[in-house]
Amino acid sequence: MCQFETPLLVIYSYISVIILSLITAFSILYKNKKHSLNWNAFYFIFIIALWTAGALAQWLVHDIQIIFLFFRLSYLLVFFFLFFLYFSFDFVDEKLSQKRKIIFALPFLVTVFSVIGGYGIGSVEPKYCDYTLGWLAYYNLFVGLAYSVGAIIVLMKKYKQPLVSYKIKLQIGILILAISFFILWNMAYEVIYVFSLIKKTEIEISPYCILGNLFFIILMIFNIIEYDLFDFDITPGKWFAFSIFSIIFLGMFFLSLTPTFYLTLLIVYIAVIWVFWGK
Repeated sequence: MCQFETPLLVIYSYISVIILSLITAFSILYKNKKHSLNWNAFYFIFIIALWTAGALAQWLVHDIQIIFLFFRLSYLLVFFFLFFLYFSFDFVDEKLSQKRKIIFALPFLVTVFSVIGGYGIGSVEPKYCDYTLGWLAYYNLFVGLAYSVGAIIVLMKKYKQPLVSYKIKLQIGILILAISFFILWNMAYEVIYVFSLIKKTEIEISPYCILGNLFFIILMIFNIIEYDLFDFDITPGKWFAFSIFSIIFLGMFFLSLTPTFYLTLLIVYIAVIWVFWGK
């Protein structure tokens, strides 16, 4: 059994993101269950909820084998990028044939087979209650980057069309900001993790990871509220949504573990303020 104490910051922040993700995902789905745009948005946002729940489980469980199981399954969450790409094609009204969807999904079979067979997922050291990354982590990172760039290219083609409305362009701008931030944040996370392994330093980066998920969800909610993404009839007011986000950040400020995390959290919160009120 592993002996460690789970910080309240982790529990509070992870649960907050899970709740926000689930509310957003199911709201989008129930808005229009017949449209593939809504289904694909539901899938990639729901994956964020699963991503966060799996990470939280690794903090709460003390059996190293169960922890490693959740870690192993976490590789499958790379499907987030596939569904975001599908969503991007739907958003620009370019319907993908089943053949093209299968072709886009083929690189993800490497991840599925690797997770099932236990190839390239890393190793576990029960003595130290720790595990190391395998080559699959870097493969997934490359795939995530490639599909993020692909989604941005698809969205930019729509953005540059001369007859596209100003509202659509604003929606595209937020979507590009969201996916760009998300992949860059995950890349930075992995780089710092590898650096800590090489230098054999004790850098606790798990609490930082959640900020990427949180900011992505906030951008999606802002897009829905401010620019009418998904054409909701009724949405929360911008002030109300911003107040909820501020309460979440206030709790995280109060529970901050280190000055470095506090500073990082402050930067992210300033970015949220800029998104909502920076016009």
